[in-house]
Amino acid sequence: MTATNAAQWTVRTAGLIALVLGLVIWVGAPGAIYPLHMLIGVILVAGLWVLAVLGLRAGTGPVLPAVAVAWGVFTVFFGLNQVSILPDNQVVVEIAHLLVGIVAIGIGEALGARIRRVGATA
Repeated sequence: MTATNAAQWTVRTAGLIALVLGLVIWVGAPGAIYPLHMLIGVILVAGLWVLAVLGLRAGTGPVLPAVAVAWGVFTVFFGLNQVSILPDNQVVVEIAHLLVGIVAIGIGEALGARIRRVGATA
């Protein structure tokens, strides 16, 4: 397994687990799983950043790796601060949080595909 495959599977797996935990939280699970959900989100972002570095090394060009890094920063910031964003309309914020995570997974998929397309097996 290449580093690209490992990082991409990290993003995929962490993304799926974070989505499932998020749905469990959404339906009213105990607060004890919040830290686990947050940890899994950080692992997803770390995988995204590893893909960004591998993409730069593979010669994918700087744009998609830069987007991956920026989106990772935004994802962490948004996740940690979502309670204070629109406190009177948390449903909108929770849906936005879901979309931010899905986009992070999508960027990881796009970056993994681009790395393969340039013929790198980083």
